[in-house]
Amino acid sequence: MNIKRIITAAIASIMVFGFLTGCSNLSSESDGLAAASLSPEQIKELRKEYPLSTGSPENVDLRDLTFKEVLDHTDTVIVAEVIQQMPDFSVDLITEPGTPWGNLAEKLKDSGLEPYKPMFTSFQVNVDQVVTGEEVEGTINLIYNSEFKGIEPELKPGMKIVAAVKKGVGLEQEGSYSYTRYGTYYVVEDDYVLSAFEGQTEEMRAFSRDTNGYKLDHLIAEIKALKEN
Repeated sequence: MNIKRIITAAIASIMVFGFLTGCSNLSSESDGLAAASLSPEQIKELRKEYPLSTGSPENVDLRDLTFKEVLDHTDTVIVAEVIQQMPDFSVDLITEPGTPWGNLAEKLKDSGLEPYKPMFTSFQVNVDQVVTGEEVEGTINLIYNSEFKGIEPELKPGMKIVAAVKKGVGLEQEGSYSYTRYGTYYVVEDDYVLSAFEGQTEEMRAFSRDTNGYKLDHLIAEIKALKEN
């Protein structure tokens, strides 16, 4: 039994919001908002500070998600400003017999290994606006599994972002929301936006192509239209 493979596959399931097939059926309800956009040269220069997220952890097979899939498996989309990075923290998994985590715990125990406790990387942000979904306000923490460090967007104090987020579970994640590169945009100078991720397929590229480098108001309108479909 390859314990490393079991652990990393389980890690992936913590952060990725879903593997259900979705479709990116985007309606253009606000063509006027798309009029102004950054030039390819401007985007190339800004990418030095706001790079695209690429790669995946070793021994984890991930299928990239469309923005529509992310919306289907998250609770809300927010505009927020990053305050600071918080200390990493660990989570005790529920290991009831017969559950996936329970089976994993038994395998680890049989191999003489300690129970697996995933670590999470955390950033404190202040919510400026809820774009769609459940109401979130004030200061919250955005988190991702630390196995994805160097892959998920690294947030810095003062950054402004748009992020699709999902409410954390358990006491350790109270007041925290997970986020992923598949549903994150950077807000750059003069309220333009840059996607944190661009997929390899036409379905994945469609949404970022229609929003990347455009104004924040245009992105917000397109997210609302996509959510309604």
